[in-house]
Amino acid sequence: MVDVPAAMDRHLEVIRCRSDGSLIMGASRLTGRYWTGSLWHFQDPSVAPHVEQCTAGVQTEAGIADLQLINDNQLIVASDSGAIEMWQLSEEGESFQTLWYSYAHDSTVHTVSTAPDANAAVSGGADATIKIWDLETKLAMKTLKAHTDTIWCISCSPMDKHVFLSCAQDGRALMWDTRKEKAACSLGKGVIGGVPTCITWSANRQTDITIGCETGEVLMLELRNQSQPVHRWRPHTRTVHRLAYCPQEPSWLATVSDDCDVVVTSLQTDPNIVYQNSDHQDMVRGVSWSPAGQQLHSCGWDTKVLHHKLDGFDRPSPTQQMDCNLLNGETANRKTQH
Repeated sequence: MVDVPAAMDRHLEVIRCRSDGSLIMGASRLTGRYWTGSLWHFQDPSVAPHVEQCTAGVQTEAGIADLQLINDNQLIVASDSGAIEMWQLSEEGESFQTLWYSYAHDSTVHTVSTAPDANAAVSGGADATIKIWDLETKLAMKTLKAHTDTIWCISCSPMDKHVFLSCAQDGRALMWDTRKEKAACSLGKGVIGGVPTCITWSANRQTDITIGCETGEVLMLELRNQSQPVHRWRPHTRTVHRLAYCPQEPSWLATVSDDCDVVVTSLQTDPNIVYQNSDHQDMVRGVSWSPAGQQLHSCGWDTKVLHHKLDGFDRPSPTQQMDCNLLNGETANRKTQH
């Protein structure tokens, strides 16, 4: 391994699983005079975040706010510096190389998402603008402006390369179709409670979307009828930071939050919390399912990577199954052993 950082940056921001089950992680050092970051590859997920057992690592010039895998060996990174960067992991998985970067945003890039054909990406950040990237020409093809404050999350449609979702500090969630003259339309107007902080496409039906809010609330909306949410529940007491549906059990939704909790909710019928873990000691920022779907990885600002084993999709064990209080602002007693 060449030029591996001597220590793990404290603020672990994002974690992604490759198809072979290994982990890619992005971190930030948000202390001191200069804010830097780092990228990491752990072939064995169980040893993360121990630097001496990593497969590859590299320091970056700025903190990493988000990253997405284009394929198993290429990734696109959203940087605190306002840059979008593309990195290559070697075939052996033992080194990172930067392929290109562009300072197209005027401030921190908080989110990046890749189109289903992997030829384009969409980014957004603190400058309230959205950039659409051609990953072959390495150019920002288009700049879109509809939000008036920091953009927290963008999610490209898994089915249509022209469509994506966004949510921002201005309190709005939008759906975009770049083929239309009026590209953006509002989602859940008057239904979303508080600022939406993360958004994704629901795994069961592509006509449904899921939104996490700063209040700790999560809601699912049907695009064809947004007057009432399909589901609405409060698995957290503070800001929901990321949402991740299980690849093997699409009704399972993992959420992580600034309240230090990792929660899995079953949406097979009414929302029902089937797993909860409170072992993180600071804000949880990243979550990713293993390809097999029965293990969940989380990371946070406590420099911890936790590995959550979930057995049995159809019948959660009695010790894991809990009621979820809907709409009343209270959280259930979610302490479990795992």
